[in-house]
Amino acid sequence: MASFRILGDEDVRAAIGADTALELARSTLRDQAQGRALLSSPSSMFLDASPLGGPKAKFKAAAVGHLGASGIRLLTYPAPTDEAYIFCAVFSHENSRLSGLVAERWLCLVRTAAFGVVSVEPLVNSGPLVVSLFGSGRIANEVVPLLSRALPVRELRVHSRRAESMAAFVAKHAPEVGFPLRAEPDRGRAAKDADLVITITESPTPLVFAGTLKPGAVVCSMGSYNEVDYGVMREAERLVVDDADFAAEMGDGAAWISQGHFSREHFVARIDALACEVITGTKPGRLSPRDRIVALIQGMAIGDIAFAAFALKCAARTGAGRLVELP
Repeated sequence: MASFRILGDEDVRAAIGADTALELARSTLRDQAQGRALLSSPSSMFLDASPLGGPKAKFKAAAVGHLGASGIRLLTYPAPTDEAYIFCAVFSHENSRLSGLVAERWLCLVRTAAFGVVSVEPLVNSGPLVVSLFGSGRIANEVVPLLSRALPVRELRVHSRRAESMAAFVAKHAPEVGFPLRAEPDRGRAAKDADLVITITESPTPLVFAGTLKPGAVVCSMGSYNEVDYGVMREAERLVVDDADFAAEMGDGAAWISQGHFSREHFVARIDALACEVITGTKPGRLSPRDRIVALIQGMAIGDIAFAAFALKCAARTGAGRLVELP
């Protein structure tokens, strides 16, 4: 009798700790570099059912070799309630059957954070590092514990629009990490002399400007809009992205194209390396300790499928989740 498993957020949290998240991201990027992690073509498909009274939906598919799984990420928006789930449908390469449906509400946050941290790991100079984090939202909350495990951080500065958000963020994370963590209300001082600047916001206007980054610094932009001014890109020696097509469609790359600083072809040609190529040593992240590096790391469906497939394998061993028997 065929069956599949349904995992909720708590099941996923139980299966994937911080160290596991980092190693899953590294392994999946290595798969990508070796051609063993694939994105669908096109990378995403949209359906607007609003004229019929339905939702808007997006579907993204991918395959991950080291876990022997393929899957489809299923998103609808706006979500009907705060409790609504985004799911990954995962299929086993062994038998081509549906292995399960995995809730993505937390998974998508931790995989985004993990791929961001792992991607900058080989880009930064040797530490200890001063890190500036722009944003105090849900993904930023997942970034801090991963940073503490992956990088030698000397100090972490946090900047966000609201003072109360910064204060709450610091109060939550400061006792859990082994380095000073402080709020910095002034965005210029937040980035000044930082070795690594990470932006994870919904800001439609730039937060980091030309003249901000010191020689050798890395800025990792992970937002959906325009967090980094084009002047920063003009000063940078290197540009690294996780996915060239998506970087040209969303986030700072898309903003610079729409502003007329690049054509799409010029932008893609300007990319020095993919994150997967840097992590495997196929291409260098930096050529000099003084190189300023812009990294556009926005997440890929291969990450969702990897994390979902791993959680399902853990659940099969422990009996977690709900097993559905099919007639």
